[in-house]
Amino acid sequence: MNPTLLKLTAFLLIVAGALTSCDPPVEPVEIEYTISPTSLNFDATGGEAEFTVSFKSPAVVESIDVLDTWCQVHTNSVSPVNVNVIVTVDSHTDKEVRNTSVVVNMKSGETKLSATVEITQEGAEWVLIDDIKWATRNVDMPGTFAATPQDAGMFYQWNRKVGWSATDPLINSNGDIWWNSSATEGNTWEKANDPCPAGWRVPTWFELRSLVNADSEWTTVNGVTGRIFGSDDNSLFLPAAGCRVNSAGQLLYQGSDGIYWSSTTESGPYNYRRYLIFDNTNVNIRYTPSTDGFSVRCVVE
Repeated sequence: MNPTLLKLTAFLLIVAGALTSCDPPVEPVEIEYTISPTSLNFDATGGEAEFTVSFKSPAVVESIDVLDTWCQVHTNSVSPVNVNVIVTVDSHTDKEVRNTSVVVNMKSGETKLSATVEITQEGAEWVLIDDIKWATRNVDMPGTFAATPQDAGMFYQWNRKVGWSATDPLINSNGDIWWNSSATEGNTWEKANDPCPAGWRVPTWFELRSLVNADSEWTTVNGVTGRIFGSDDNSLFLPAAGCRVNSAGQLLYQGSDGIYWSSTTESGPYNYRRYLIFDNTNVNIRYTPSTDGFSVRCVVE
């Protein structure tokens, strides 16, 4: 190579290096953001809730990580600077409170930043009688429990997922006021028609039999009559909520009888549906071919 060309090349490399060494360092971009709310609380039945990530600087959500499988997330970007994160939590049938975190990973240029949203879910309320975990409250609207153990909740026809009011006027969980007097079908209460919250189900007649065999006492709790089954810490109150019967769904026996469906039938040509019934003196298992509306008290699946 020509000596002059070599000298020129070397000179240019020196100049380029000098210029490069004089460039100011690139300052990292600060990611300005807010997350609201910073924590979510769920009851034992689970469900959905959401939080929003809002940016005050050019940035994006790079990924979202969940630390436990019982909690899932997906996003819904409502604008370039706001991202809604929908959190779905499974039902929980253990008594212990459980916690996890959702990790939001953000990026702006080469700058990365992570933030967490704390997820808390309450433990389930149940009472153990004869190794069966009973819910402490009646079923109210399909998939929900009543607010307290004394609340009647709603009445259900056998193998149907439509609740009926336990007080007049007559109305069901769909807002209809016409009683369904058509015959119910099936030999067992199908899962698709089960009104219990996720993780729970309508008990079998054998499981209801465990209440018949347990110690029980007719009593009044906060002005509501019913029976307490079991003893000490494993005691269960079932209100005497009555029922809805006959072709028009008349409301009967409030305060005098508690009537609770099982998920199974009496063997025989009529497939009578079994139920628990109690009053101030007796507790029994009976069966009926009718479309009556009775209470439902769930057990853990």
